[in-house]
Amino acid sequence: MHLFIRKSHGLVVIVLVILCSCGNHDIDSAIMREHAEKLKKTNSFRYPLDNYFPETPVIETDPPKGELHHAAEDSFAPAGTPVYAIGDGIISYSGSAKGYGWLIIIDHPVENVYSLYGHLSTSRWKKTSGNVKKGELIAYLAEGEEGGTMFSHIHFGLRMGQRSDYPGWGDSRWMAGYTNSRPELRGWFSPSQIIGQTDSMRNWHRYIRKREDIVSERNIHASDFKITSGKYNEREDLDQMIRKEFGDQYRLADWKDIMSFSTNIEEWADSIGLNSGEENSLLISNDGYRIWLSRQYYISRFNHKKPRDFLAHRAIKNNFVCLGSWFGLNNHVLAVKK
Repeated sequence: MHLFIRKSHGLVVIVLVILCSCGNHDIDSAIMREHAEKLKKTNSFRYPLDNYFPETPVIETDPPKGELHHAAEDSFAPAGTPVYAIGDGIISYSGSAKGYGWLIIIDHPVENVYSLYGHLSTSRWKKTSGNVKKGELIAYLAEGEEGGTMFSHIHFGLRMGQRSDYPGWGDSRWMAGYTNSRPELRGWFSPSQIIGQTDSMRNWHRYIRKREDIVSERNIHASDFKITSGKYNEREDLDQMIRKEFGDQYRLADWKDIMSFSTNIEEWADSIGLNSGEENSLLISNDGYRIWLSRQYYISRFNHKKPRDFLAHRAIKNNFVCLGSWFGLNNHVLAVKK
């Protein structure tokens, strides 16, 4: 254990010296992987919340155009939910921070990482300094607006090194919630890969897993599509809702199904009854996935006039139909014959 600390600390110091001297210099991915594997074996950490799990992960793949990489894991829970220290350490920052409400950072010198807890309540009690023990109460989650966000949740980050190893500016800034580069190039880990999965997390991963019942490049007709009469949200079993309305021969439509009509998308949209406007959006999957982060995929028809604030993952014919994603939805569902 102590040998690991000395060796890994030496490697981390070298890398962080380069990082801080060069502003946004990439951290060696091999060193990140090695450090992560050693952290897994220590069993030093727990999750910052009880009975909740990350629904929005660290984003390692390229996000849609206009979005940054998410450098932490988000777990959605009610305001007032207790937040605990993930391990033994020292509070190196506890105060208000732009976009976070109240922010706490704990240095864990033995493991040579620091943990970041964002969107904490400014009005409720919180620990402001000193040493902490694993599982010790440090704060409570904020209401959305109080925490500088839309919905109550924790933004939980885990990073190689200590807070003082990083600058207060640029893509490598110590409090970064999002990065222009892939997070691991800035020293951010995927916390759940180190701490391990709970049963709730495993259930969530099964829920959002890729669909295997989509057949590409098959003959498909506009008449094969149907829109549910009911409206549903991303937490519901959309395939079950489709079966109830249309029978077993239908499934949730995918963006690939829609792309097969890209040359005559106007006629297709008219034929299925897809009206213009985001309020008429239809829930679908994309490349087999229903969920991106914690957000359900859907399509919207804009007739080439996409709103500036609509973040499109994909689009057909100069934004005639766009693929978006969001959470807290209540929309009709697009089904297609199998």
